[in-house]
Parts: sequence; C-alpha cells; structure tokens
Amino acid sequence: MSTTASDLAALLAAASQSAQGLGALPPARCAAALALDGLTISLINHSGLELVWSDPADTPGIALDDLQYTLGEGPTLDAAHTGRPTIVPDLHAMPETRWPALLPALHDHPVRAVFALPLHLGVIRLGVLTGRRGTPGPLHRAQMTDALALAEAATVILLTPDGVHDIGSNDPLPLHRALIHQATGALSYRLGVSLTDALARLRAYAYTNDRPILDVAHDVIHHRLHLGSVFK
Repeated sequence: MSTTASDLAALLAAASQSAQGLGALPPARCAAALALDGLTISLINHSGLELVWSDPADTPGIALDDLQYTLGEGPTLDAAHTGRPTIVPDLHAMPETRWPALLPALHDHPVRAVFALPLHLGVIRLGVLTGRRGTPGPLHRAQMTDALALAEAATVILLTPDGVHDIGSNDPLPLHRALIHQATGALSYRLGVSLTDALARLRAYAYTNDRPILDVAHDVIHHRLHLGSVFK
C-alpha cells in the first residue's frame, strides 16, 4: 500500500469512529492522499447542488463548483444527473459541444482535470464528490479505487444523524450558497415572480456580466441590484 493510500485509509478509519460528520474528513489531506489539488462535496437539492464540504483555501475548486451552479452544466452536474462517474482527464481536450457555456469559461481557469463521483445508495442520489487537478491526466487505477472508497465513506457519513454537522458542534455545516438562497427569496418577493424565475435571473445576470453569482447575490441583498425585466 502506498503512503498516500495509507494516509487516506487512516483518515477514513478515524472518520468512521467519529461523530463529527463530514467535518472529520479534512478536504486538503484527502485530496493530497489522492494526488489531487482539491476535493469538494456537493449535495443535491431543489436548485441543483449545494456545496457543503471543501477546503476554504481551495479557491479554484470552489470557483469551479460555483461556475457549474451558475451555468447549469458541467461534470459535477452530469454525475449528479446520471448517477455515474464523470471523468475528464483534460478539459482542454473536450469538445466544446459537451458543455458549451462552461468550457469557454474555464479556458483560463487553473483546472485541467476533473473527476466527479456520485454519492448514492442504490437509486437514492445524495450528491457528488468532485476532485480537480491543475495538470491534465487520468487517475491511476489505485487512485481511482481510493477515490471510490472515499466516495463510499462520505455516503455512509451523510446517512448518519451527524452527517452534515460542522466539526466540534451540533450545528449543521454552513451552506456555501446561503446568500444565494436569501437573494432568491428577496428577489422573488420584490418582483412578484417565482423562486425558480428569481434564481434564473441571478444566474443569467452573473453569466452575462461575468461575475461570481455570490457577488451578485450580495448586491441584490443590499439593494445594489434590482434585476427587473431589464437588467440594471
């Protein structure tokens, strides 16, 4: 067993005996054990996917997740929808027709390889474990085996009562997109539109103005953007 595999096995063993949910698994150490630059876990919800597990320092990984959420396409979403792994050893080698909005947006992004593994129990789909790397290339067989083991362990943790609790507390893990949910509700009320339409306006404005959707949500909450029938 390699050193990285041993490290991951130790992390999974410790997490299985802990009552700290996903907080017992440090994302950066798990990523390093798989020779990846970053790992995230997103759970399936009514608006798509909610990022619940990541290293705060993993700016490229969080940005990748936010872009997929904004554009409604990408490897993480494909894995969530199909229930099958979406393996992309080189984003630059993908035909643009696969993800016509996402791939151009990632052209200058420091992510070249993405590995999205669904978290599911039978037909029940919970979310997706997504790994990324700044250099192209596949996962070796042993690395893929370890990544699948991590996905299985994360699924088991998520199905426990403490699965989504923050480390060291009884509080749920903070929602990465809580501000977006607040802005969606506020926009729905102000404009008299459905929550679905309000979220679509947030996404459309973020995409057409090349802005992070969290920044757009912040401006909506603070009345700096109104997003009426014509974006202003």
